[in-house]
Amino acid sequence: MKTTVHFVLGLVFLFVASGISSNSAYGQDNTQKVEGEYSRPSVTFFMATFPGDNNSQQAAEAAKKNAFTDKYFNHNLSKIDFEVGQNFKGLGYEAKKTELKNALERDGPARKMVAKWFSRQANGMFNLDYIHQCGLYNASDQDVLMSGAAKRGEAVLFDAGEKLVNKTYILVISPNDLKYSDDKTSHGWSSSYDVFLYKLNFDSEVVSRFYEQWPFDDDPAEIKNAKIAAFDTLSFTLSPFYGKPGQYSSSTEYYIKDKKPKTSEQLLNEVVASMYNDALFNIDKDLEPFRVKMNVSGTHPIRSKIGKKEGLKCDQRYFVYEYVWNDKTGTADQDRKAVVRATGKITDNRGIATGASGESKFYQVYGGTVRQGMVMQQRNDFGISLLAGYEAGGIGGFDAGLWIRTGFATNVPSLYLMADLGFDGGTYTYDIEEDFSFFRYSVGIGKGIRLARIVELTPYAGWGQESTSNDDFESIKTSYIKGGGVLGINITPGVSLMGQVNFYAPYGGIETKVKKDDDKVTEDFVWTDKFTDRSGMSLMFGLRFEF
Repeated sequence: MKTTVHFVLGLVFLFVASGISSNSAYGQDNTQKVEGEYSRPSVTFFMATFPGDNNSQQAAEAAKKNAFTDKYFNHNLSKIDFEVGQNFKGLGYEAKKTELKNALERDGPARKMVAKWFSRQANGMFNLDYIHQCGLYNASDQDVLMSGAAKRGEAVLFDAGEKLVNKTYILVISPNDLKYSDDKTSHGWSSSYDVFLYKLNFDSEVVSRFYEQWPFDDDPAEIKNAKIAAFDTLSFTLSPFYGKPGQYSSSTEYYIKDKKPKTSEQLLNEVVASMYNDALFNIDKDLEPFRVKMNVSGTHPIRSKIGKKEGLKCDQRYFVYEYVWNDKTGTADQDRKAVVRATGKITDNRGIATGASGESKFYQVYGGTVRQGMVMQQRNDFGISLLAGYEAGGIGGFDAGLWIRTGFATNVPSLYLMADLGFDGGTYTYDIEEDFSFFRYSVGIGKGIRLARIVELTPYAGWGQESTSNDDFESIKTSYIKGGGVLGINITPGVSLMGQVNFYAPYGGIETKVKKDDDKVTEDFVWTDKFTDRSGMSLMFGLRFEF
C-alpha cells in the first residue's frame, strides 16, 4: 500500500516540478507559456458576503441555484458564501486581493479542496479513488489509445489525474453595490463587482508536508491519529492568478400590461448567473491553462473530438497550429495555420473516453490548409463585429454597423443580429428647394454562407427608418424595408474587406412634426414623392472588425 501511494504522490511532485506557470494579470513575474496539452481545471466558486448586508447574502443563496459549467471539475464546497470584513468594500482592488487571499488561507477552503481531491473520509483516511476517476474523465480518445499501447494500460490514465491537482483554482466574485430598484416602468437588480481567481500552491514543499500527514492502514494507532489530527492544522497557500475589477451586471425587466412580471428573486438569479458566466468567459479568453487544446481528427469538413465535455458552443473560435522545429532555439514553435469556428453539430462526449468518441464539426474562416493531427486551441472572442464604410446610390453617405453572432444561443452558425446607422445629405424640394441632412437606422437579421476559406456571403433582411428636418419641421421621417447581401473577404483573422448591395423600399406615409408642436401628422404621400431618388439600390464598401 505504501509503495503505491509513494509512487502516485511522487508523480504529483514531478508534475509540479515540471512547472505549470501562472498568469501575470496581477503584475507577477510569472508569464503564460503555451501548453502542449489540455488538462481539465477544477474551480471552486465563492460569492463574497458582508456582515449585515442582506443583499449579498441573497446573492450567495442565488448562486447555489446557478447552473455551473460542464467544462471544469466543479469542486464547490458545502458553502458558496464567503464572508469578508465590513471594511472590504472600501479597499482598493490590490488591497482586496491581498485581504481575500489571507482570509481564504486562514479559513481553510484550500485544505478542503485538497481533502476533496484525495477523498478524505469521515475517519480522516485518504484514498485515490476520486483522483483516479477524474484522470479517466479528463482523458481524451488520444490518451486512451496511447494508454492501450502502454504496458501499464489504464494505470497511465489513473496517474494522469495527479496533474489535475496542480490545476486547482478558487474563483471569488465580490459584488460592490448590489441593489434592487422598482419604479412605475421597470424593476431589477444591478451591481458592479470584482473577480478574483487564485491558484492552489502544490509545490514540492507542500507535497512533502502533505505526504508526511498521509495516514496508512498499517500505521500504529497513535501515529495514524496524530497524522489525522495534523492534517487539520496544515495551511495550504494560494497565489493570485487573475482578476477583473469593476465589472458590471444587471437584470432589468420592463413592466408590460397584461404580463405577469418576474419576481425579484428570479431577476437576482439572473444577475448572479450573468456575473458567473461573464467571469468564466473572460477566464477562458485570457488564460492559457483554461484554453481547450485538441488535435484535428479529420478534414472535409474539419473535425475534432472537442464537445460538450469541454464546453464547446456553436460559433466558438479556435486557432489551428502546426509545430515547426526552430533550429536556432532547438525547440518546436507553434505556427498558426488557420482559424476555425464550431458549427451547430457538437458531439456530446460527457463521459469516460473510450477511444471512439464522436466528433464536432468546424468551419474555416481564415488561413491555409488544415491537416489531420494539427492542434486546435480555444480562443474565445465576443462574437461582435463593427462595420464602417461609405455608401453610394440613391441612399448613400457614411454607414456604420453592428453585427452580433447568435450561435451561442441559437446553435445556428454565422446567424447575425444586425443594426446600422447612416448619415447622408442632398438638395431636394419639399416646399422650396433646400439642403437636407438625413439620418437613418435599421435592424435586421443575416445568415453567413461560407463560399471559401476567407470569403463569406451574408444575405440579410431588415426594417428601418430615415428622417430629416427643415426650417418648418422638427422631423420628417418614414419607414422602409431593407434587404441585400454582404460579401466579406478576410484579410486578417479579425478584419475583412466588405462589399455590400442594399435595396431600400420606403413604405407608408411621411410622418411630420412641426417645431414647437407636440402633434405628429402622417402626410398622405410617400417618401419618394418629396425625396425622389431615396429608394432602390445602393452599394457600400468598407471594413469589418471582429472582436
